[in-house]
Amino acid sequence: MREKRAGSLRMFYEKPGEKWLDALPLGNGRIGAMVYGRANDEIIQLNETTFWSGEASKGNVVEESPELVKEIRKYLFNNDYEKARELCHKITGRKLNYGTNLPVGDMKLDFGSRTGNYTNFYRELDLSAGIVKVTYNHDDNEYKEEVFVSNPHQVAVVKVISKLPGKLGFRISFQGMNSTMAVHADSRGDLVISGNAFENIHSDGKTGVAIHGRIRVLTDNGHICQEAHALNVEGADSAVVLVALRTNFECSEPFQDCLDKIEKAAMLSYEELKEEHIKEHSSLMNRMLLSLGHGCHDDVPTDQRIERVRNGEADPGLDALLFNYGRYLIIGSSRENSPLPNHLQGIWNDGLACQMEWTCDMHLDINTQMNYWPTEAANLSECNMPLFKWISERLVPSGAHTAKVHYGCRGWTAHTVSNAWGYSAPGWGESWGIWPMGGVWIATHLWEHYLYTGDKEFLEKAAYPVLKGAAEFVLDYLVQDLEKGYLLSGPSFSPENSFLINGQSYSNTMGPTFDTVLSREIFNICIEAAKILDCDADFSDRLKDACGKLPDFAVGKEGQLQEWLQDFEASDPHHRHISHLLALYPFSQITVDKTPELSAAARRSIDLRVSPEGSYEESNWGYALLEAYFARLKDGNEAYKYIQGAIRGLTYDNLFICHPVFEGYEVGIYELDGNTGMSAAVLEMLLQSHEGIIELLPALPNAWDAGYVKGICARGGFVIDMEWENHSLKKFP
Repeated sequence: MREKRAGSLRMFYEKPGEKWLDALPLGNGRIGAMVYGRANDEIIQLNETTFWSGEASKGNVVEESPELVKEIRKYLFNNDYEKARELCHKITGRKLNYGTNLPVGDMKLDFGSRTGNYTNFYRELDLSAGIVKVTYNHDDNEYKEEVFVSNPHQVAVVKVISKLPGKLGFRISFQGMNSTMAVHADSRGDLVISGNAFENIHSDGKTGVAIHGRIRVLTDNGHICQEAHALNVEGADSAVVLVALRTNFECSEPFQDCLDKIEKAAMLSYEELKEEHIKEHSSLMNRMLLSLGHGCHDDVPTDQRIERVRNGEADPGLDALLFNYGRYLIIGSSRENSPLPNHLQGIWNDGLACQMEWTCDMHLDINTQMNYWPTEAANLSECNMPLFKWISERLVPSGAHTAKVHYGCRGWTAHTVSNAWGYSAPGWGESWGIWPMGGVWIATHLWEHYLYTGDKEFLEKAAYPVLKGAAEFVLDYLVQDLEKGYLLSGPSFSPENSFLINGQSYSNTMGPTFDTVLSREIFNICIEAAKILDCDADFSDRLKDACGKLPDFAVGKEGQLQEWLQDFEASDPHHRHISHLLALYPFSQITVDKTPELSAAARRSIDLRVSPEGSYEESNWGYALLEAYFARLKDGNEAYKYIQGAIRGLTYDNLFICHPVFEGYEVGIYELDGNTGMSAAVLEMLLQSHEGIIELLPALPNAWDAGYVKGICARGGFVIDMEWENHSLKKFP
């Protein structure tokens, strides 16, 4: 008898998955799988994080840009925004063969010979174990399926079992997602996959990585019949399917690597593979646990729980499940040995997002940051490692070239978008691409890692060189406003909003608040780091001097924190980006206790964005922003309101939080940041440590009157367990 109880670490359903947003995600940090959980025709969609079209290039920058930047600044200082815009078109980056991450394809298990009805259907995702399970009855027989993706052995594993001996039969095949993908059965009896990451709007169709894969079936009794492009299992008691995928992004012999992985995995029993997987996965997942009370809905299928919340019911257990799910998705997509950090969809790719203009890349104007916001506080510190590796090995070298050639500056820079190859040039659109602070923002994650771990060796050898290079660029890029003496960045913009001058909309300006916050943050970080490491005293003095010349925060005529240096009227007063409030979160330049007036102005900025009701774009990461901002403002009920809004309007049956449905599409487009952003906000509601003290339950909403958290982390290296009841701490060891 299986336990139909969801709790905070299990999702379950009593019907099969019909579409991608019903499927349940598995991942080992490199291989992603979406398991539909179907009785007659199982589909397991496969992805690989390095399966990228495009290529690295040094031709994305504009050699004439340094002189053009000087001219643009003259026009901006003279308030000639039209002339500045004309020249800004000339310094946008060259898209060239930018590329995107592409889906690999669908592995299909066809049980089509069965007839009649299925009964007692059940599928679940066990977050603690990282395993999808499917069971059902048919013709007096019970069938079971288990799927996981092993990090220790770097293979996906599927086991299908028939309770009655000799009654298992199915056809296994693979359908690639583009026309380059081919599959054939080889002399070893395996299905061999080959192809290239070609054919995409972000690629010229001629460049991209090559991929190889191998599918092997092992049976208990029965036999396997080989077709040209498929395998047939007949008369078996059970079968184990092993899948290996590898590209030539970092592997010189992907074909041989896949063969080696399959051979080694095949030498172990299924139970050995499963045991090693659970031990390794759960060592991360079970470090932290959140419960928000045992709700009356724990024995209700997950899709029905979501529907009940849509109908106005409270379900704190579902809130906790969503938080734990965010941690689970980080573990599945970004591991210490992952070759790349998360792109917009993590490592799960529906084939839709990579066709959108924004593509499956690393957006540096908030999305990549939000993907990793929860990691430190959620006790997943090592899950940052692929991000740090990508920054230091790909983004920094590319960014140094961009800084030198495109701006004539030292250090390194990156802009709004980047990719597997470390693209660092401006974006190819004037209204959104000319923003050279993306590298600064993403670099601050290395400092956060030091604050949580106290790892001085990491600070000295890994973090400080990256941070210093980012600060060097900012020092060179800032220019003095001769009228007021401020040091201002520019040309730049406030993502992704624009402002009105004489009825005309403009994006580029000097000294947007967003840039000033980032300049101050990177300078202060480097000053503190140099003090800790006892180095670079002269450089620190220069940074201190520059900090003193940055503009102060300003409050506009409507009581809001100004988004720009001038009190411009926004072209879209309800824009989903409220990025100038990053001074409130994730940074702490504005806090409720130390800067109450600025906190009030920040809240007024939010109020203007979201009022009247329905004016703010209901996007996944946009809601996560509001949740985090209200947590820092210590208003738990407002943060909770937007968590509930995301569940009601943007959360699908598999708990993916998506964009709203775009015109021409039937479903929303998934991005990982909606889930990770929500988890980050919940962490801030439960514990804050950004002001040099640890504050427990600073933004607890009325709905979470009782609960406990184990393994939550605070800056300074603290790991904390706590329990509360009636909104008051009950236990604190």
